[in-house]
Amino acid sequence: MRFKLLMQSLYKQIDQIQSLKLEPRFRHAAHAALYARTDAKQFGKYPKYAHLLVQLRFDGTFGFTGGIVDEGETPLIAVNRESSEELGIPSDSLNITQEDYVITHYADELNLCLHFYAKEIKFDKIVEIESKCVKGKDYGNEVLGLIRVPLYTLPNGLGLPAFLGSQFIGSSRMNLLLLLKERNILPENELRKAIELSKSIKTVVSADDINI
Repeated sequence: MRFKLLMQSLYKQIDQIQSLKLEPRFRHAAHAALYARTDAKQFGKYPKYAHLLVQLRFDGTFGFTGGIVDEGETPLIAVNRESSEELGIPSDSLNITQEDYVITHYADELNLCLHFYAKEIKFDKIVEIESKCVKGKDYGNEVLGLIRVPLYTLPNGLGLPAFLGSQFIGSSRMNLLLLLKERNILPENELRKAIELSKSIKTVVSADDINI
């Protein structure tokens, strides 16, 4: 049975080919998650599972690299172009392909259609992107920095549950959860636990209160 994300959203899933036939009033945007699997452990105890990058945006929300599909572009061309501009890397550096496509959502009330891709890359590429993004065209304006998502849950219930309680743009949170499930990045029991714990986190403790 398909994994349920246990959340309501303005965004509804649509076949990508069908989405390209939506009325002209719809704007299209394409975004991509970049990740590298790892066997490393946080503090030598908690599996990290993967180094997965998200952006802190100018509006204070988290999202993935990408942006608006310009007239005459396909979502695939747009996601490569936008990623290049935001991350400060050559346009052919990531080589996001249709094989990296994950899902498309649309929001009728917002006249918006969002195409989501996920590219698995090597850890060295993650480090390169992190170092070069500060020289990207949009750094300091649209993009305020890159964040590695904490995919572990600490004994006090923080880590991924706390991150899931953050503010996400559009369908980004839904896409993050779907990616972790569909690509088998995170064990399903760990993902379900993180989702449930995220519902009850109301305060953030100081580092001195965290038993690592």
